[in-house]
Amino acid sequence: MSRAALAAVAVATGLVLTAGTGGAVAGAMITGKQIKNSTVTTKDIRNNNLTGADVADGSVTGADVTDASLGTADLGQPARYELAGARASGLVSTSGTLARFHGAPGVSATVVRLSIGKFCIRLSGTPTPVDATTSVLVATPNYANDATNAGTDGEAIVEVWAANEPDCVGGFAVFTYQRAFGGDIYQADQGFTFLIN
Repeated sequence: MSRAALAAVAVATGLVLTAGTGGAVAGAMITGKQIKNSTVTTKDIRNNNLTGADVADGSVTGADVTDASLGTADLGQPARYELAGARASGLVSTSGTLARFHGAPGVSATVVRLSIGKFCIRLSGTPTPVDATTSVLVATPNYANDATNAGTDGEAIVEVWAANEPDCVGGFAVFTYQRAFGGDIYQADQGFTFLIN
């Protein structure tokens, strides 16, 4: 064969081999072995294509989130309650009437006067806003609505008992007393304010 013929055959053979190799590479799956480390950038990833399954659990930290970009709507309800501080507050009269109640949306409260100087406060809602065994209720006398009179009576006393008292299961039992000038203490209906945290 002439030099020209040999050259033509060589070129044709090279083209066939190149075409065959190119087809094989193009048809094969590209894996991490074919990609140089640290070469894929955000431009190489289609927008909204990654999901939580593509991110290692526990790997996202505060440094990965833009400051002030998260709001309470981005948090679960338990976390929102924790951030809210006081979960509920209100004012209870000597007769057990509840007034000025404040709580999270959908949360309501009931107060039952169980006996003289004994009240039961329960919160309800979906989900249940507080667990009486882990939350804390703080109460203080409301001297505008108590059983004492300035100059003639001693003082009003409010005491919060342990949660889940037998007649106040799921709630907070509050006992109120009156101390006479002579020092005697006896149960008496007293108005009080409360705060649940």
